[in-house]
Amino acid sequence: MTVIVLALDALDAGLVEHFDLEDVRLESSGELETFARTQDLPYTPEVWATVATGLPPADHGVTGGGTSEWDNPVLEGLSRVSGRLDESTRGTLGKVVRSRTGERERIGRTDAESMFDADRAVVHNWPGVDDGRPLQRAWDLMNAVAQGMPRSEFERELFGQCAQQFAWAREMLRHPVSIAGVHVHALDAAGHAYADDEDALRRAYARVGGFVRELADALEEGDDLLVCSDHGMRAAFYPPDAGENPATHSWRAYASSTTASVPASVFDVREWVESRARRTRVGGSGPAAGDEAIDLPTDHLRELGYLD
Repeated sequence: MTVIVLALDALDAGLVEHFDLEDVRLESSGELETFARTQDLPYTPEVWATVATGLPPADHGVTGGGTSEWDNPVLEGLSRVSGRLDESTRGTLGKVVRSRTGERERIGRTDAESMFDADRAVVHNWPGVDDGRPLQRAWDLMNAVAQGMPRSEFERELFGQCAQQFAWAREMLRHPVSIAGVHVHALDAAGHAYADDEDALRRAYARVGGFVRELADALEEGDDLLVCSDHGMRAAFYPPDAGENPATHSWRAYASSTTASVPASVFDVREWVESRARRTRVGGSGPAAGDEAIDLPTDHLRELGYLD
């Protein structure tokens, strides 16, 4: 039995109600308390590292300049100096550096233990914990939109990536996995692009909601699904955001689950997930069924160059 943790970046509690998005309202749902440390509003790498570890940024280390890393020591030093700049300014500076030097930053990773270090836990594309390249691709798409990328191309790339991430989560339900976490950046990217276009953002929410419903329908007895976000997204057409800058992060993080409760705060998610994983763990701590060794023809694979 598996607990799926679906990290839907920028899923906004207010917009879920505004769009009447039933597909993400599971058995329990509500706003999720979040935080900001280096910026005035919640910042993606900091918050998701906290969700995974249960720790504040000062303890997990993905904070300020530590939210990105460079191989070049000079660029790494400059990145740490720029850590308190807003997300837009940091993105612009990073783009200039990439174009001038050919260097590419990495999403910083924590050394702290997370819920994905548990027995039979797996994770895919989780900022601060796992491979950050899919997140970087989503950020690149937002930059491309600012430079005039056609809407059709933007949505094809964005929802193509989104579909792959949901497919990974569904596949994990077929394996002896205790916790499976995946981060999806589609609503954050769409929120930045469509904060002044209600119809377009409604369609994006409906598309992602459809993926959530497919995943929820794939659950079997004993499986649980938690959907959560790190922040929301202000929109020009949403009445409570009047007077605020659209396409900036809101405090309206959201959580929804197939159980009778949801975590109250991003700091509570790890404990919430691990408590349910302990209840549904399959087969104790021994080898799972089907874990016998695979007999590969190693000599032939070496001849083909696949093995050293």
